[in-house]
Amino acid sequence: MKRFEVVIVGAGRVGLALAARLRDDAFFSVVLVDGVLDAVDRATALGHEAVLCDVMAEPELLAILRRADAVVAAVPERLVSRVAAAAAKLGIHHLDFSDAQATGLRRREATADLPAIYPAAGVAPGLVDDLVADLVARFDTVDDLVVRVGAIPRRRIGRLGYGRIWDMKGLVGEYTRPAEVIVDGEIGHVPALSGYETFDLDGTPFEAFVTADGSSGLAAATAGKVRNACFKTIRHPGHLDYMLFLLDDLGLRSRLDTLTNLLTNGLPQVADDMVVIHIGARGRKAGKKHQEVVVRRIHSTPASGRDPGCGALARGAAAHAAALLDALRTGHPADVAAKAPADRFLASVLES
Repeated sequence: MKRFEVVIVGAGRVGLALAARLRDDAFFSVVLVDGVLDAVDRATALGHEAVLCDVMAEPELLAILRRADAVVAAVPERLVSRVAAAAAKLGIHHLDFSDAQATGLRRREATADLPAIYPAAGVAPGLVDDLVADLVARFDTVDDLVVRVGAIPRRRIGRLGYGRIWDMKGLVGEYTRPAEVIVDGEIGHVPALSGYETFDLDGTPFEAFVTADGSSGLAAATAGKVRNACFKTIRHPGHLDYMLFLLDDLGLRSRLDTLTNLLTNGLPQVADDMVVIHIGARGRKAGKKHQEVVVRRIHSTPASGRDPGCGALARGAAAHAAALLDALRTGHPADVAAKAPADRFLASVLES
Protein backbone atom coordinates (compact mmCIF):
# COMPACT_ATOMS: atom_id res chain seq x y z
CA MET A 1 0.00 0.00 0.00
CA LYS A 2 1.39 3.39 -1.02
CA ARG A 3 1.28 5.83 1.85
CA PHE A 4 0.00 9.39 1.44
CA GLU A 5 3.18 11.45 1.66
CA VAL A 6 2.99 14.69 3.65
CA VAL A 7 5.73 17.27 4.07
CA ILE A 8 5.25 19.62 7.02
CA VAL A 9 7.23 22.83 6.64
CA GLY A 10 7.86 24.21 10.11
CA ALA A 11 8.83 22.13 13.15
CA GLY A 12 7.25 24.37 15.75
CA ARG A 13 4.42 23.46 18.11
CA VAL A 14 1.75 22.92 15.46
CA GLY A 15 4.08 21.21 12.99
CA LEU A 16 5.31 18.78 15.65
CA ALA A 17 1.75 18.13 16.85
CA LEU A 18 0.59 17.29 13.33
CA ALA A 19 3.62 15.08 12.69
CA ALA A 20 2.86 13.20 15.92
CA ARG A 21 -0.76 12.67 14.81
CA LEU A 22 0.27 11.23 11.45
CA ARG A 23 3.53 9.43 12.22
CA ASP A 24 2.04 6.20 13.57
CA ASP A 25 -0.84 6.09 11.09
CA ALA A 26 -0.52 3.31 8.54
CA PHE A 27 -1.86 5.49 5.72
CA PHE A 28 0.64 8.37 6.00
CA SER A 29 4.35 9.04 5.77
CA VAL A 30 5.62 12.34 7.16
CA VAL A 31 8.72 14.51 6.76
CA LEU A 32 9.31 17.67 8.78
CA VAL A 33 11.26 20.57 7.24
CA ASP A 34 12.70 23.54 9.10
CA GLY A 35 15.34 26.16 8.42
CA VAL A 36 16.64 26.15 12.01
CA LEU A 37 19.06 23.38 12.97
CA ASP A 38 17.91 23.28 16.61
CA ALA A 39 14.31 22.71 15.47
CA VAL A 40 15.42 19.87 13.17
CA ASP A 41 17.48 18.29 15.97
CA ARG A 42 14.53 18.52 18.38
CA ALA A 43 12.18 16.91 15.86
CA THR A 44 14.70 14.12 15.23
CA ALA A 45 15.10 13.55 18.97
CA LEU A 46 11.32 13.09 19.17
CA GLY A 47 11.52 10.34 16.55
CA HIS A 48 10.44 12.28 13.46
CA GLU A 49 12.11 12.29 10.07
CA ALA A 50 13.34 15.88 9.73
CA VAL A 51 15.30 17.79 7.10
CA LEU A 52 17.11 21.12 7.29
CA CYS A 53 15.95 23.49 4.55
CA ASP A 54 15.37 27.25 4.31
CA VAL A 55 11.88 27.99 2.93
CA MET A 56 13.38 30.82 0.88
CA ALA A 57 15.68 28.36 -0.92
CA GLU A 58 13.16 27.38 -3.59
CA PRO A 59 15.20 24.74 -5.49
CA GLU A 60 15.94 22.83 -2.27
CA LEU A 61 12.32 23.07 -1.12
CA LEU A 62 11.01 21.87 -4.50
CA ALA A 63 13.37 18.91 -4.38
CA ILE A 64 12.00 17.86 -0.99
CA LEU A 65 8.37 18.34 -2.08
CA ARG A 66 8.72 16.57 -5.41
CA ARG A 67 7.51 13.19 -4.11
CA ALA A 68 4.90 14.59 -1.72
CA ASP A 69 1.14 14.34 -2.12
CA ALA A 70 0.54 17.35 0.16
CA VAL A 71 2.49 20.07 1.92
CA VAL A 72 1.47 21.76 5.17
CA ALA A 73 2.82 25.25 5.86
CA ALA A 74 3.18 25.44 9.64
CA VAL A 75 5.23 28.61 9.28
CA PRO A 76 4.84 32.31 10.08
CA GLU A 77 2.25 34.10 7.94
CA ARG A 78 4.87 35.91 5.85
CA LEU A 79 6.30 32.58 4.59
CA VAL A 80 3.04 30.83 3.70
CA SER A 81 2.99 32.20 0.14
CA ARG A 82 6.44 30.69 -0.53
CA VAL A 83 5.20 27.23 0.41
CA ALA A 84 1.95 27.69 -1.51
CA ALA A 85 3.87 28.75 -4.63
CA ALA A 86 6.03 25.63 -4.43
CA ALA A 87 2.94 23.44 -4.03
CA ALA A 88 1.34 25.08 -7.08
CA LYS A 89 4.45 24.47 -9.20
CA LEU A 90 4.40 20.77 -8.35
CA GLY A 91 0.61 20.33 -8.43
CA ILE A 92 0.30 19.02 -4.87
CA HIS A 93 -2.23 19.83 -2.14
CA HIS A 94 -1.52 22.78 0.19
CA LEU A 95 -2.68 23.42 3.77
CA ASP A 96 -1.72 26.21 6.15
CA PHE A 97 -2.80 27.71 9.48
CA SER A 98 -2.80 31.42 8.61
CA ASP A 99 -5.82 33.64 8.05
CA ALA A 100 -6.84 33.52 4.40
CA GLN A 101 -7.49 37.27 4.28
CA ALA A 102 -3.88 37.89 5.28
CA THR A 103 -2.30 35.43 2.82
CA GLY A 104 -4.69 36.01 -0.08
CA LEU A 105 -5.18 32.27 -0.58
CA ARG A 106 -8.68 31.02 -1.34
CA ARG A 107 -9.99 27.63 -0.36
CA ARG A 108 -10.30 25.23 -3.26
CA GLU A 109 -11.50 21.64 -3.19
CA ALA A 110 -9.50 19.07 -5.12
CA THR A 111 -10.63 18.19 -8.63
CA ALA A 112 -9.37 15.75 -11.22
CA ASP A 113 -7.19 18.52 -12.63
CA LEU A 114 -6.32 20.70 -9.64
CA PRO A 115 -5.01 20.01 -6.13
CA ALA A 116 -6.79 21.33 -3.03
CA ILE A 117 -5.86 24.56 -1.26
CA TYR A 118 -6.91 24.71 2.38
CA PRO A 119 -5.83 27.96 4.03
CA ALA A 120 -6.80 28.61 7.65
CA ALA A 121 -6.79 24.90 8.51
CA GLY A 122 -6.32 25.42 12.26
CA VAL A 123 -8.90 25.95 15.00
CA ALA A 124 -10.15 29.52 14.56
CA PRO A 125 -10.19 30.17 11.69
CA GLY A 126 -10.52 26.59 10.51
CA LEU A 127 -12.31 23.97 12.57
CA VAL A 128 -14.67 26.57 14.02
CA ASP A 129 -15.75 27.69 10.53
CA ASP A 130 -16.59 24.07 9.71
CA LEU A 131 -18.58 23.69 12.94
CA VAL A 132 -20.47 26.91 12.17
CA ALA A 133 -21.29 25.77 8.64
CA ASP A 134 -22.48 22.40 9.94
CA LEU A 135 -24.74 24.03 12.55
CA VAL A 136 -26.21 26.55 10.12
CA ALA A 137 -26.97 23.75 7.64
CA ARG A 138 -29.38 22.26 10.19
CA PHE A 139 -31.56 25.40 10.06
CA ASP A 140 -33.84 26.77 7.36
CA THR A 141 -32.89 30.31 8.38
CA VAL A 142 -30.90 31.73 11.29
CA ASP A 143 -31.89 35.03 12.92
CA ASP A 144 -28.96 35.28 15.34
CA LEU A 145 -25.63 33.48 15.46
CA VAL A 146 -22.94 34.09 18.08
CA VAL A 147 -19.62 32.23 17.73
CA ARG A 148 -17.55 32.28 20.92
CA VAL A 149 -14.04 30.79 20.97
CA GLY A 150 -11.18 31.11 23.40
CA ALA A 151 -7.70 29.61 23.74
CA ILE A 152 -7.02 30.29 27.40
CA PRO A 153 -5.10 28.88 30.39
CA ARG A 154 -7.05 26.09 32.04
CA ARG A 155 -6.79 28.12 35.23
CA ARG A 156 -6.52 31.90 35.24
CA ILE A 157 -3.01 33.34 35.53
CA GLY A 158 -2.51 36.75 37.17
CA ARG A 159 -4.86 39.68 36.74
CA LEU A 160 -5.13 39.25 32.96
CA GLY A 161 -5.99 35.59 33.43
CA TYR A 162 -3.87 34.93 30.39
CA GLY A 163 -0.40 33.95 29.16
CA ARG A 164 1.61 33.27 26.02
CA ILE A 165 -0.41 30.66 24.16
CA TRP A 166 0.10 31.92 20.63
CA ASP A 167 1.68 34.80 18.74
CA MET A 168 1.29 38.06 20.70
CA LYS A 169 1.41 40.17 17.54
CA GLY A 170 -1.60 38.26 16.22
CA LEU A 171 -3.38 38.71 19.55
CA VAL A 172 -2.84 42.48 19.53
CA GLY A 173 -4.09 42.59 15.94
CA GLU A 174 -7.34 40.84 16.73
CA TYR A 175 -7.86 43.18 19.70
CA THR A 176 -7.37 46.36 17.66
CA ARG A 177 -8.58 45.79 14.09
CA PRO A 178 -12.27 46.18 13.12
CA ALA A 179 -14.23 42.94 13.41
CA GLU A 180 -16.41 41.55 10.63
CA VAL A 181 -20.07 41.03 11.58
CA ILE A 182 -23.33 40.39 9.76
CA VAL A 183 -26.20 42.82 10.47
CA ASP A 184 -29.57 42.39 8.74
CA GLY A 185 -27.93 40.07 6.24
CA GLU A 186 -25.21 42.53 5.25
CA ILE A 187 -21.49 42.37 6.06
CA GLY A 188 -20.36 45.18 8.33
CA HIS A 189 -17.62 46.01 10.80
CA VAL A 190 -17.62 46.98 14.47
CA PRO A 191 -14.79 47.96 16.82
CA ALA A 192 -12.88 45.11 18.42
CA LEU A 193 -13.50 44.60 22.17
CA SER A 194 -17.15 45.67 21.85
CA GLY A 195 -20.19 43.48 22.58
CA TYR A 196 -19.03 42.51 26.08
CA GLU A 197 -20.96 39.72 27.82
CA THR A 198 -20.53 37.16 30.59
CA PHE A 199 -21.74 33.55 30.67
CA ASP A 200 -21.30 30.37 32.68
CA LEU A 201 -20.27 26.99 31.33
CA ASP A 202 -20.76 24.09 33.72
CA GLY A 203 -20.55 26.50 36.63
CA THR A 204 -17.38 28.25 35.44
CA PRO A 205 -17.70 31.98 34.64
CA PHE A 206 -16.28 33.42 31.42
CA GLU A 207 -16.45 36.70 29.54
CA ALA A 208 -16.61 37.24 25.79
CA PHE A 209 -16.22 40.21 23.44
CA VAL A 210 -15.98 40.88 19.73
CA THR A 211 -12.56 40.46 18.09
CA ALA A 212 -11.19 40.35 14.56
CA ASP A 213 -9.79 37.37 12.61
CA GLY A 214 -11.39 34.50 14.54
CA SER A 215 -13.46 33.41 11.57
CA SER A 216 -11.99 33.38 8.08
CA GLY A 217 -15.32 34.81 6.91
CA LEU A 218 -18.66 34.61 8.66
CA ALA A 219 -20.46 35.31 5.42
CA ALA A 220 -18.82 32.34 3.68
CA ALA A 221 -19.35 29.99 6.62
CA THR A 222 -23.04 30.91 6.95
CA ALA A 223 -23.88 30.65 3.23
CA GLY A 224 -26.20 33.67 3.28
CA LYS A 225 -28.68 32.02 5.66
CA VAL A 226 -27.94 34.18 8.72
CA ARG A 227 -29.46 37.57 9.47
CA ASN A 228 -27.18 38.62 12.34
CA ALA A 229 -23.84 37.09 13.34
CA CYS A 230 -20.66 37.95 15.22
CA PHE A 231 -17.48 36.29 16.47
CA LYS A 232 -16.37 36.74 20.08
CA THR A 233 -13.26 35.75 22.00
CA ILE A 234 -13.64 33.95 25.34
CA ARG A 235 -11.46 34.93 28.29
CA HIS A 236 -11.39 34.51 32.05
CA PRO A 237 -13.36 37.29 33.84
CA GLY A 238 -11.57 40.64 34.16
CA HIS A 239 -9.31 40.26 31.11
CA LEU A 240 -11.04 42.89 28.98
CA ASP A 241 -10.94 45.56 31.70
CA TYR A 242 -7.17 45.23 32.07
CA MET A 243 -6.63 45.22 28.29
CA LEU A 244 -8.65 48.43 27.95
CA PHE A 245 -6.48 49.93 30.69
CA LEU A 246 -3.36 49.11 28.67
CA LEU A 247 -4.81 50.24 25.34
CA ASP A 248 -6.62 53.40 26.40
CA ASP A 249 -5.52 54.56 29.85
CA LEU A 250 -1.83 53.98 29.10
CA GLY A 251 -2.17 55.05 25.46
CA LEU A 252 -0.74 51.84 23.99
CA ARG A 253 -3.37 51.73 21.24
CA SER A 254 -1.12 54.14 19.34
CA ARG A 255 2.01 52.15 20.26
CA LEU A 256 1.09 48.60 19.36
CA ASP A 257 4.70 47.43 18.98
CA THR A 258 5.28 48.48 22.59
CA LEU A 259 2.17 46.62 23.72
CA THR A 260 3.25 43.50 21.81
CA ASN A 261 6.70 43.56 23.40
CA LEU A 262 5.19 44.17 26.84
CA LEU A 263 2.90 41.15 26.57
CA THR A 264 5.58 38.95 25.00
CA ASN A 265 8.13 39.69 27.69
CA GLY A 266 5.77 40.04 30.63
CA LEU A 267 3.34 37.16 30.30
CA PRO A 268 4.33 33.59 31.25
CA GLN A 269 4.40 30.76 28.71
CA VAL A 270 1.29 28.59 29.13
CA ALA A 271 1.62 24.82 28.84
CA ASP A 272 -1.71 23.83 30.42
CA ASP A 273 -4.20 25.57 28.12
CA MET A 274 -7.65 24.75 26.79
CA VAL A 275 -9.79 25.77 23.83
CA VAL A 276 -13.43 26.52 24.56
CA ILE A 277 -15.89 26.67 21.64
CA HIS A 278 -19.46 27.88 22.29
CA ILE A 279 -21.66 28.47 19.22
CA GLY A 280 -25.29 29.53 19.64
CA ALA A 281 -27.88 29.85 16.87
CA ARG A 282 -31.53 30.89 16.92
CA GLY A 283 -33.86 30.73 13.93
CA ARG A 284 -36.35 28.46 12.19
CA LYS A 285 -36.30 24.79 11.29
CA ALA A 286 -39.13 22.95 9.51
CA GLY A 287 -41.27 26.07 9.88
CA LYS A 288 -40.87 26.28 13.65
CA LYS A 289 -38.71 28.35 15.96
CA HIS A 290 -35.52 26.50 16.75
CA GLN A 291 -32.53 27.16 18.98
CA GLU A 292 -29.33 25.16 19.23
CA VAL A 293 -26.00 25.43 21.04
CA VAL A 294 -22.78 23.58 20.15
CA VAL A 295 -20.16 23.32 22.89
CA ARG A 296 -16.76 21.74 22.33
CA ARG A 297 -13.57 21.76 24.39
CA ILE A 298 -10.00 20.81 23.58
CA HIS A 299 -7.51 20.20 26.40
CA SER A 300 -3.74 20.09 26.43
CA THR A 301 -1.84 16.87 27.09
CA PRO A 302 0.90 16.82 29.77
CA ALA A 303 4.55 16.04 29.16
CA SER A 304 5.52 12.44 29.91
CA GLY A 305 8.98 10.92 29.45
CA ARG A 306 10.21 11.83 25.96
CA ASP A 307 6.75 13.09 25.03
CA PRO A 308 6.85 16.90 25.42
CA GLY A 309 3.06 17.10 25.68
CA CYS A 310 0.90 19.24 23.44
CA GLY A 311 -0.95 22.51 23.98
CA ALA A 312 -4.68 22.56 23.30
CA LEU A 313 -4.49 25.04 20.44
CA ALA A 314 -1.75 23.09 18.65
CA ARG A 315 -3.55 19.81 19.39
CA GLY A 316 -6.80 21.08 17.88
CA ALA A 317 -5.12 22.56 14.82
CA ALA A 318 -3.23 19.32 14.22
CA ALA A 319 -6.36 17.18 14.52
CA HIS A 320 -8.28 19.38 12.09
CA ALA A 321 -5.43 19.41 9.56
CA ALA A 322 -5.06 15.62 9.89
CA ALA A 323 -8.78 15.17 9.19
CA LEU A 324 -8.49 17.35 6.08
CA LEU A 325 -5.46 15.37 4.88
CA ASP A 326 -7.36 12.15 5.45
CA ALA A 327 -10.22 13.49 3.32
CA LEU A 328 -7.74 14.30 0.55
CA ARG A 329 -6.17 10.85 0.86
CA THR A 330 -9.51 9.09 0.45
CA GLY A 331 -10.89 11.48 -2.14
CA HIS A 332 -13.92 12.29 0.02
CA PRO A 333 -15.37 15.80 0.49
CA ALA A 334 -13.80 17.66 3.41
CA ASP A 335 -17.00 17.71 5.51
CA VAL A 336 -14.90 17.57 8.65
CA ALA A 337 -17.42 19.05 11.09
CA ALA A 338 -20.25 16.73 10.07
CA LYS A 339 -18.14 13.63 10.64
CA ALA A 340 -16.23 15.00 13.67
CA PRO A 341 -17.91 12.72 16.26
CA ALA A 342 -16.62 9.66 14.42
CA ASP A 343 -13.48 11.02 12.76
CA ARG A 344 -10.42 9.11 13.96
CA PHE A 345 -8.36 12.28 14.31
CA LEU A 346 -10.96 14.60 15.83
CA ALA A 347 -12.93 12.22 18.06
CA SER A 348 -10.19 11.92 20.66
CA VAL A 349 -9.57 15.69 20.74
CA LEU A 350 -13.00 17.35 20.70
CA GLU A 351 -14.86 17.03 24.00
CA SER A 352 -18.48 18.07 24.53
